[in-house]
Amino acid sequence: MTTSRHVHLEPVGGIAGDMFVAAMLDLFPEQFETCWQDLHDCGVMAHVDVSLQPGMSKGLSVKRLHVALKAQPAKRTGNYRDLRRWLEDSALDKAVKHRAQSILLTLAEAEAQVHGVDIEQVHFHEVADWDSIVDVVAAASLIERAGPLSWSCGPLPLGSGLVKTEHGMLPIPAPATAWLLRQLPVWDDGEPGERVTPTGAAIVRSVLSIEDAEPSDHVVKPAGALQASGCGAGQRELQQRPNVLRCLMIDVSSDSATSTGLSDDDRMQGSAPRAGADQIVDRVVQLSFDIDDMTPEELSVSLEHIRAESGVLDAGFQLGMGKKGRALFAVTVLCRPRDEASVSARCLEETSTLGMRVQVLHRRTLERELHEVGVGEDAAGIKVVKRPSGVLTVKVESDDLAATPGLQARRERARRLQAKFES
Repeated sequence: MTTSRHVHLEPVGGIAGDMFVAAMLDLFPEQFETCWQDLHDCGVMAHVDVSLQPGMSKGLSVKRLHVALKAQPAKRTGNYRDLRRWLEDSALDKAVKHRAQSILLTLAEAEAQVHGVDIEQVHFHEVADWDSIVDVVAAASLIERAGPLSWSCGPLPLGSGLVKTEHGMLPIPAPATAWLLRQLPVWDDGEPGERVTPTGAAIVRSVLSIEDAEPSDHVVKPAGALQASGCGAGQRELQQRPNVLRCLMIDVSSDSATSTGLSDDDRMQGSAPRAGADQIVDRVVQLSFDIDDMTPEELSVSLEHIRAESGVLDAGFQLGMGKKGRALFAVTVLCRPRDEASVSARCLEETSTLGMRVQVLHRRTLERELHEVGVGEDAAGIKVVKRPSGVLTVKVESDDLAATPGLQARRERARRLQAKFES
Protein backbone atom coordinates (compact mmCIF):
# COMPACT_ATOMS: atom_id res chain seq x y z
CA MET A 1 0.00 0.00 0.00
CA THR A 2 1.40 3.42 -0.99
CA THR A 3 1.43 5.99 1.82
CA SER A 4 2.85 9.47 2.28
CA ARG A 5 3.41 8.86 6.01
CA HIS A 6 6.93 7.65 6.73
CA VAL A 7 8.59 6.82 10.05
CA HIS A 8 12.39 6.96 10.25
CA LEU A 9 13.99 5.25 13.24
CA GLU A 10 17.09 6.96 14.65
CA PRO A 11 18.77 4.52 17.09
CA VAL A 12 20.92 7.15 18.80
CA GLY A 13 21.36 4.97 21.87
CA GLY A 14 20.24 1.73 20.24
CA ILE A 15 16.91 -0.06 20.24
CA ALA A 16 15.08 -2.35 22.62
CA GLY A 17 11.43 -3.30 22.73
CA ASP A 18 10.59 -0.83 25.51
CA MET A 19 12.44 2.00 23.71
CA PHE A 20 10.45 1.38 20.52
CA VAL A 21 7.13 1.32 22.38
CA ALA A 22 7.94 4.49 24.35
CA ALA A 23 9.10 6.37 21.22
CA MET A 24 6.02 5.34 19.24
CA LEU A 25 3.68 6.34 22.06
CA ASP A 26 5.47 9.69 22.24
CA LEU A 27 4.97 10.06 18.48
CA PHE A 28 1.37 8.76 18.50
CA PRO A 29 -0.05 9.69 21.93
CA GLU A 30 -3.57 9.09 20.60
CA GLN A 31 -2.74 5.36 20.44
CA PHE A 32 -2.17 5.07 24.21
CA GLU A 33 -5.61 3.80 25.18
CA THR A 34 -5.82 1.36 22.27
CA CYS A 35 -2.37 -0.02 23.01
CA TRP A 36 -3.27 -0.54 26.67
CA GLN A 37 -6.50 -2.27 25.63
CA ASP A 38 -4.51 -4.66 23.44
CA LEU A 39 -2.30 -5.47 26.42
CA HIS A 40 -5.45 -6.27 28.42
CA ASP A 41 -6.84 -8.37 25.56
CA CYS A 42 -3.73 -10.53 25.37
CA GLY A 43 -3.94 -11.20 29.12
CA VAL A 44 -0.59 -9.79 30.18
CA MET A 45 -2.06 -7.00 32.32
CA ALA A 46 -3.30 -9.60 34.80
CA HIS A 47 0.33 -10.13 35.79
CA VAL A 48 2.00 -6.72 35.40
CA ASP A 49 1.39 -3.01 35.81
CA VAL A 50 2.51 -0.94 32.82
CA SER A 51 3.08 2.82 32.74
CA LEU A 52 4.54 5.40 30.39
CA GLN A 53 6.52 8.01 32.32
CA PRO A 54 8.24 11.24 31.25
CA GLY A 55 11.92 11.64 32.00
CA MET A 56 15.26 13.00 30.81
CA SER A 57 18.28 11.50 29.07
CA LYS A 58 21.37 13.69 28.61
CA GLY A 59 19.19 16.79 28.65
CA LEU A 60 16.52 15.43 26.29
CA SER A 61 12.88 15.11 27.27
CA VAL A 62 11.91 11.47 26.77
CA LYS A 63 9.31 8.84 27.55
CA ARG A 64 10.12 5.57 29.33
CA LEU A 65 8.07 2.40 29.49
CA HIS A 66 7.96 0.86 32.95
CA VAL A 67 6.72 -2.66 33.62
CA ALA A 68 6.27 -3.81 37.24
CA LEU A 69 5.27 -7.32 38.27
CA LYS A 70 2.13 -7.71 40.36
CA ALA A 71 2.40 -9.28 43.80
CA GLN A 72 2.17 -12.90 42.62
CA PRO A 73 2.45 -13.08 38.84
CA ALA A 74 2.08 -16.41 37.10
CA LYS A 75 5.32 -17.88 35.78
CA ARG A 76 5.39 -17.81 31.98
CA THR A 77 6.43 -20.84 30.04
CA GLY A 78 9.53 -20.27 27.97
CA ASN A 79 8.59 -22.63 25.15
CA TYR A 80 8.05 -20.92 21.81
CA ARG A 81 5.16 -23.20 20.86
CA ASP A 82 3.38 -22.42 24.16
CA LEU A 83 3.85 -18.65 23.75
CA ARG A 84 2.59 -18.89 20.17
CA ARG A 85 -0.50 -20.80 21.32
CA TRP A 86 -1.04 -18.33 24.16
CA LEU A 87 -1.14 -15.46 21.69
CA GLU A 88 -3.35 -17.41 19.32
CA ASP A 89 -5.90 -18.10 22.08
CA SER A 90 -5.95 -14.48 23.25
CA ALA A 91 -8.64 -11.92 22.46
CA LEU A 92 -6.19 -9.74 20.51
CA ASP A 93 -7.27 -8.03 17.31
CA LYS A 94 -6.41 -10.28 14.35
CA ALA A 95 -3.89 -7.91 12.72
CA VAL A 96 -2.15 -7.15 16.04
CA LYS A 97 -2.06 -10.87 16.88
CA HIS A 98 -0.53 -11.72 13.51
CA ARG A 99 2.16 -9.02 13.90
CA ALA A 100 3.01 -10.14 17.46
CA GLN A 101 3.26 -13.76 16.34
CA SER A 102 5.48 -12.71 13.44
CA ILE A 103 7.89 -10.88 15.77
CA LEU A 104 7.90 -13.88 18.12
CA LEU A 105 8.61 -16.22 15.19
CA THR A 106 11.58 -14.08 14.14
CA LEU A 107 12.97 -14.34 17.67
CA ALA A 108 12.41 -18.10 17.69
CA GLU A 109 14.20 -18.48 14.34
CA ALA A 110 17.20 -16.64 15.76
CA GLU A 111 17.33 -18.85 18.85
CA ALA A 112 16.96 -22.00 16.76
CA GLN A 113 19.77 -20.90 14.47
CA VAL A 114 22.33 -20.01 17.15
CA HIS A 115 21.58 -23.01 19.39
CA GLY A 116 21.22 -25.56 16.61
CA VAL A 117 17.76 -26.82 17.56
CA ASP A 118 14.42 -27.22 15.79
CA ILE A 119 12.22 -24.17 16.09
CA GLU A 120 9.54 -26.15 17.93
CA GLN A 121 12.12 -26.98 20.59
CA VAL A 122 13.14 -23.36 21.19
CA HIS A 123 13.02 -22.33 24.83
CA PHE A 124 13.17 -18.59 25.51
CA HIS A 125 14.71 -17.11 28.63
CA GLU A 126 14.58 -13.30 28.68
CA VAL A 127 11.86 -13.17 26.00
CA ALA A 128 9.62 -15.33 28.17
CA ASP A 129 9.58 -12.69 30.91
CA TRP A 130 6.37 -10.71 31.22
CA ASP A 131 8.05 -7.38 30.36
CA SER A 132 9.26 -8.83 27.03
CA ILE A 133 5.75 -10.06 26.26
CA VAL A 134 4.56 -6.50 26.92
CA ASP A 135 7.18 -5.17 24.48
CA VAL A 136 6.22 -7.58 21.69
CA VAL A 137 2.45 -7.07 21.98
CA ALA A 138 2.63 -3.29 22.49
CA ALA A 139 4.99 -2.92 19.52
CA ALA A 140 2.66 -5.00 17.36
CA SER A 141 -0.29 -2.87 18.47
CA LEU A 142 1.43 0.42 17.63
CA ILE A 143 2.71 -0.79 14.25
CA GLU A 144 -0.74 -1.97 13.19
CA ARG A 145 -2.88 0.72 14.83
CA ALA A 146 -0.86 3.72 13.62
CA GLY A 147 -2.24 3.29 10.11
CA PRO A 148 -0.40 2.83 6.80
CA LEU A 149 3.26 3.75 7.22
CA SER A 150 6.51 3.26 5.35
CA TRP A 151 9.68 2.78 7.38
CA SER A 152 13.43 3.31 7.35
CA CYS A 153 16.12 2.90 9.98
CA GLY A 154 19.51 4.49 10.56
CA PRO A 155 22.64 2.42 11.33
CA LEU A 156 22.32 0.35 14.49
CA PRO A 157 25.13 0.56 17.10
CA LEU A 158 26.92 -2.75 17.68
CA GLY A 159 28.02 -2.11 21.26
CA SER A 160 30.83 -4.10 22.87
CA GLY A 161 31.73 -6.17 25.90
CA LEU A 162 29.85 -9.06 27.49
CA VAL A 163 26.21 -9.55 28.47
CA LYS A 164 24.92 -11.89 31.20
CA THR A 165 22.42 -14.48 29.96
CA GLU A 166 21.01 -17.83 31.06
CA HIS A 167 23.83 -19.38 29.01
CA GLY A 168 26.48 -17.40 30.87
CA MET A 169 28.47 -14.38 29.74
CA LEU A 170 28.18 -13.90 25.97
CA PRO A 171 29.83 -11.38 23.63
CA ILE A 172 27.94 -8.29 22.50
CA PRO A 173 26.02 -8.30 20.27
CA ALA A 174 24.63 -11.54 21.69
CA PRO A 175 24.53 -14.44 19.18
CA ALA A 176 20.77 -14.20 18.62
CA THR A 177 21.01 -10.44 18.18
CA ALA A 178 23.91 -10.78 15.74
CA TRP A 179 21.85 -13.22 13.66
CA LEU A 180 18.92 -10.79 13.64
CA LEU A 181 21.18 -7.91 12.59
CA ARG A 182 22.29 -9.60 9.37
CA GLN A 183 21.70 -7.42 6.29
CA LEU A 184 20.91 -4.43 8.55
CA PRO A 185 23.17 -1.33 8.64
CA VAL A 186 25.41 -1.32 11.74
CA TRP A 187 28.30 0.73 13.08
CA ASP A 188 30.55 1.03 16.11
CA ASP A 189 30.09 4.40 17.81
CA GLY A 190 32.55 3.59 20.60
CA GLU A 191 29.87 3.28 23.28
CA PRO A 192 30.16 -0.02 25.22
CA GLY A 193 27.42 -2.33 26.47
CA GLU A 194 24.40 -3.99 24.89
CA ARG A 195 22.89 -1.47 22.49
CA VAL A 196 20.44 -3.60 20.53
CA THR A 197 18.37 -6.34 22.16
CA PRO A 198 16.97 -9.36 20.31
CA THR A 199 13.44 -7.95 20.64
CA GLY A 200 14.57 -4.57 19.32
CA ALA A 201 16.28 -6.17 16.31
CA ALA A 202 13.24 -8.35 15.61
CA ILE A 203 10.98 -5.28 15.63
CA VAL A 204 13.26 -3.51 13.13
CA ARG A 205 13.18 -6.54 10.84
CA SER A 206 9.39 -6.61 11.15
CA VAL A 207 8.77 -2.98 10.16
CA LEU A 208 11.34 -3.08 7.34
CA SER A 209 9.91 -6.38 6.03
CA ILE A 210 13.38 -7.85 5.52
CA GLU A 211 13.50 -11.40 4.18
CA ASP A 212 16.34 -13.84 4.81
CA ALA A 213 18.12 -13.39 1.50
CA GLU A 214 17.38 -9.73 0.86
CA PRO A 215 19.71 -6.92 1.96
CA SER A 216 18.14 -3.88 3.58
CA ASP A 217 17.38 -1.01 1.23
CA HIS A 218 15.67 1.02 3.96
CA VAL A 219 18.62 3.06 5.17
CA VAL A 220 18.07 6.36 3.34
CA LYS A 221 15.92 8.86 5.22
CA PRO A 222 13.55 10.14 2.51
CA ALA A 223 13.06 13.76 1.54
CA GLY A 224 9.87 15.33 2.80
CA ALA A 225 8.36 17.55 5.47
CA LEU A 226 9.05 16.60 9.09
CA GLN A 227 5.69 16.42 10.87
CA ALA A 228 6.49 15.17 14.38
CA SER A 229 8.98 13.21 16.47
CA GLY A 230 8.89 10.86 19.41
CA CYS A 231 11.69 9.94 21.83
CA GLY A 232 11.83 6.71 23.83
CA ALA A 233 14.60 6.07 26.35
CA GLY A 234 16.17 2.91 27.72
CA GLN A 235 16.51 2.12 31.39
CA ARG A 236 20.24 2.95 31.71
CA GLU A 237 22.38 5.98 30.89
CA LEU A 238 25.18 5.89 28.32
CA GLN A 239 28.53 7.62 28.70
CA GLN A 240 28.62 9.85 25.62
CA ARG A 241 25.10 10.17 24.25
CA PRO A 242 21.43 9.96 25.24
CA ASN A 243 20.18 6.38 25.40
CA VAL A 244 17.22 7.06 23.15
CA LEU A 245 15.45 5.83 20.06
CA ARG A 246 13.93 8.69 18.10
CA CYS A 247 11.04 8.21 15.67
CA LEU A 248 10.62 10.90 13.01
CA MET A 249 7.32 11.25 11.15
CA ILE A 250 7.99 12.51 7.62
CA ASP A 251 5.41 13.46 5.00
CA VAL A 252 6.92 12.20 1.75
CA SER A 253 4.10 13.35 -0.51
CA SER A 254 5.24 15.19 -3.65
CA ASP A 255 3.94 18.49 -2.27
CA SER A 256 6.18 18.15 0.79
CA ALA A 257 9.33 16.74 -0.75
CA THR A 258 11.11 20.07 -1.37
CA SER A 259 13.37 21.86 1.06
CA THR A 260 12.53 25.23 2.56
CA GLY A 261 16.22 25.94 3.18
CA LEU A 262 18.53 25.65 6.19
CA SER A 263 21.13 27.85 7.84
CA ASP A 264 24.78 28.12 6.85
CA ASP A 265 25.68 26.01 9.91
CA ASP A 266 23.34 23.27 8.71
CA ARG A 267 24.94 23.43 5.27
CA MET A 268 28.40 22.99 6.77
CA GLN A 269 27.14 19.90 8.59
CA GLY A 270 25.97 18.35 5.33
CA SER A 271 22.29 19.27 5.56
CA ALA A 272 20.30 20.67 2.66
CA PRO A 273 21.57 24.05 1.35
CA ARG A 274 19.29 27.05 1.41
CA ALA A 275 16.77 27.29 -1.43
CA GLY A 276 16.71 30.69 -3.12
CA ALA A 277 13.76 32.39 -4.74
CA ASP A 278 12.24 30.34 -7.56
CA GLN A 279 14.58 27.47 -6.66
CA ILE A 280 13.96 23.98 -5.32
CA VAL A 281 16.45 22.08 -3.17
CA ASP A 282 15.72 18.40 -2.65
CA ARG A 283 17.56 15.13 -2.22
CA VAL A 284 18.22 12.47 -4.84
CA VAL A 285 20.05 9.16 -4.80
CA GLN A 286 22.87 8.61 -7.30
CA LEU A 287 23.62 5.03 -8.33
CA SER A 288 27.00 4.57 -10.02
CA PHE A 289 28.57 1.47 -11.57
CA ASP A 290 30.99 0.52 -14.35
CA ILE A 291 30.30 -1.83 -17.28
CA ASP A 292 33.05 -3.38 -19.39
CA ASP A 293 31.32 -6.47 -20.79
CA MET A 294 28.22 -5.13 -22.58
CA THR A 295 27.96 -3.80 -26.11
CA PRO A 296 26.76 -0.23 -26.74
CA GLU A 297 23.55 -1.63 -28.24
CA GLU A 298 22.89 -3.79 -25.17
CA LEU A 299 23.54 -0.94 -22.75
CA SER A 300 21.32 1.44 -24.74
CA VAL A 301 18.38 -0.96 -24.44
CA SER A 302 19.09 -1.53 -20.75
CA LEU A 303 19.14 2.21 -20.03
CA GLU A 304 15.76 2.62 -21.73
CA HIS A 305 14.29 0.03 -19.36
CA ILE A 306 15.98 1.69 -16.37
CA ARG A 307 14.62 5.13 -17.38
CA ALA A 308 11.13 3.62 -17.50
CA GLU A 309 11.36 2.49 -13.86
CA SER A 310 9.22 4.54 -11.45
CA GLY A 311 11.24 7.16 -9.58
CA VAL A 312 14.13 7.40 -12.08
CA LEU A 313 15.04 11.02 -12.84
CA ASP A 314 17.91 10.47 -15.28
CA ALA A 315 20.19 7.73 -16.54
CA GLY A 316 23.27 7.94 -18.74
CA PHE A 317 26.90 6.97 -19.12
CA GLN A 318 30.36 8.27 -19.93
CA LEU A 319 33.28 6.46 -21.52
CA GLY A 320 36.17 5.62 -19.25
CA MET A 321 39.17 3.36 -18.72
CA GLY A 322 39.02 0.49 -16.27
CA LYS A 323 41.21 -2.29 -14.95
CA LYS A 324 43.72 -3.89 -17.31
CA GLY A 325 43.30 -0.97 -19.73
CA ARG A 326 39.77 -1.99 -20.68
CA ALA A 327 37.37 0.59 -22.06
CA LEU A 328 34.24 0.84 -19.95
CA PHE A 329 30.92 2.63 -19.60
CA ALA A 330 30.61 4.62 -16.34
CA VAL A 331 26.86 4.49 -15.73
CA THR A 332 25.07 7.01 -13.50
CA VAL A 333 21.41 6.80 -12.49
CA LEU A 334 19.54 9.43 -10.46
CA CYS A 335 16.34 8.49 -8.63
CA ARG A 336 14.02 9.53 -5.82
CA PRO A 337 15.28 8.35 -2.39
CA ARG A 338 12.10 6.39 -1.66
CA ASP A 339 12.48 4.48 -4.94
CA GLU A 340 16.15 3.52 -4.48
CA ALA A 341 15.44 -0.13 -3.68
CA SER A 342 13.34 -0.81 -6.78
CA VAL A 343 15.62 1.23 -9.06
CA SER A 344 18.72 -0.58 -7.76
CA ALA A 345 17.01 -3.90 -8.41
CA ARG A 346 16.17 -2.81 -11.96
CA CYS A 347 19.82 -1.84 -12.59
CA LEU A 348 20.99 -5.23 -11.35
CA GLU A 349 18.48 -6.97 -13.63
CA GLU A 350 19.14 -4.90 -16.75
CA THR A 351 22.96 -4.77 -16.68
CA SER A 352 25.86 -7.09 -15.97
CA THR A 353 27.06 -5.13 -12.92
CA LEU A 354 27.51 -7.05 -9.66
CA GLY A 355 27.04 -4.00 -7.47
CA MET A 356 26.88 -0.23 -7.34
CA ARG A 357 27.78 2.81 -5.30
CA VAL A 358 24.82 4.52 -3.60
CA GLN A 359 25.15 8.18 -2.67
CA VAL A 360 22.58 10.67 -1.37
CA LEU A 361 22.99 14.09 -2.99
CA HIS A 362 21.39 17.49 -2.56
CA ARG A 363 20.06 18.86 -5.84
CA ARG A 364 19.25 22.47 -6.74
CA THR A 365 16.87 23.15 -9.62
CA LEU A 366 14.98 26.16 -10.92
CA GLU A 367 11.22 26.17 -10.82
CA ARG A 368 9.69 25.65 -14.26
CA GLU A 369 6.44 26.73 -15.84
CA LEU A 370 4.98 24.77 -18.73
CA HIS A 371 2.85 26.50 -21.36
CA GLU A 372 1.53 25.62 -24.80
CA VAL A 373 1.80 27.70 -27.96
CA GLY A 374 0.32 27.16 -31.42
CA VAL A 375 -2.74 25.17 -32.41
CA GLY A 376 -3.41 21.84 -34.03
CA GLU A 377 -0.39 20.10 -35.53
CA ASP A 378 1.72 23.19 -34.92
CA ALA A 379 1.12 23.11 -31.15
CA ALA A 380 4.13 22.63 -28.89
CA GLY A 381 5.03 22.88 -25.23
CA ILE A 382 7.06 25.81 -23.94
CA LYS A 383 9.26 25.63 -20.83
CA VAL A 384 9.78 28.93 -18.99
CA VAL A 385 12.45 29.30 -16.29
CA LYS A 386 13.31 32.37 -14.22
CA ARG A 387 17.06 32.76 -13.61
CA PRO A 388 18.37 34.14 -10.27
CA SER A 389 19.02 37.48 -12.00
CA GLY A 390 15.36 37.68 -13.02
CA VAL A 391 15.99 36.90 -16.70
CA LEU A 392 13.43 34.51 -18.22
CA THR A 393 14.62 31.56 -20.33
CA VAL A 394 12.10 30.24 -22.85
CA LYS A 395 12.59 26.96 -24.69
CA VAL A 396 10.34 24.84 -26.92
CA GLU A 397 10.07 21.20 -25.82
CA SER A 398 12.39 19.11 -27.99
CA ASP A 399 9.97 16.16 -28.13
CA ASP A 400 7.35 18.40 -29.75
CA LEU A 401 9.80 19.32 -32.51
CA ALA A 402 10.85 15.75 -33.27
CA ALA A 403 8.19 15.19 -35.95
CA THR A 404 9.58 18.06 -38.07
CA PRO A 405 12.18 16.70 -40.55
CA GLY A 406 15.49 18.53 -40.93
CA LEU A 407 17.66 20.26 -38.33
CA GLN A 408 17.28 23.75 -39.80
CA ALA A 409 13.51 23.30 -40.11
CA ARG A 410 13.28 22.30 -36.44
CA ARG A 411 15.37 25.28 -35.38
CA GLU A 412 13.28 27.65 -37.47
CA ARG A 413 10.05 26.24 -36.03
CA ALA A 414 11.40 26.61 -32.51
CA ARG A 415 12.34 30.27 -33.12
CA ARG A 416 8.93 30.98 -34.61
CA LEU A 417 7.02 29.35 -31.72
CA GLN A 418 9.22 31.07 -29.16
CA ALA A 419 8.66 34.47 -30.78
CA LYS A 420 4.92 33.80 -30.91
CA PHE A 421 4.88 32.95 -27.19
CA GLU A 422 6.92 36.02 -26.20
CA SER A 423 4.70 38.30 -28.22
